[in-house]
Amino acid sequence: MLNIGMTELLIFGIIALLVLGPDKLPEAVRFVGTWYGKIKRMVSNVQNDLDRELRLSELREQMQAEMRRIQELEAKMQAQMTDLQQPIATEKSKAKPQPVQASISYQPIVEPVSPVYLPKPVITQAAISDQRYTEMKVAV
Repeated sequence: MLNIGMTELLIFGIIALLVLGPDKLPEAVRFVGTWYGKIKRMVSNVQNDLDRELRLSELREQMQAEMRRIQELEAKMQAQMTDLQQPIATEKSKAKPQPVQASISYQPIVEPVSPVYLPKPVITQAAISDQRYTEMKVAV
């Protein structure tokens, strides 16, 4: 990034120690470190935004190219459909329609329905006691 070597950092640290003194040097290093972190995060956010915008513009270009291709295919299909419909229309106009006569008649089939009798449920003392037990169990 800045292309600073270890010797330059060592000289910079010695000058800072002489200028600021040992009492204020840790505070200055913390201050510079926090601002360096903020600037680095800001730069990475800008880079991410630029990358995202570049990807979006590429996707838009691809989408527009696909839309153009789809429109071309649609135009080709419409041309083929009109080409196919023209011979069919001329064949229909040449042939005279024959009247259709209905020869099938519909007669509903009615069958007698017999009633179905279901057996009545048998209630025993055990069934009644089970109901009380479940009612008590739910109430508790």
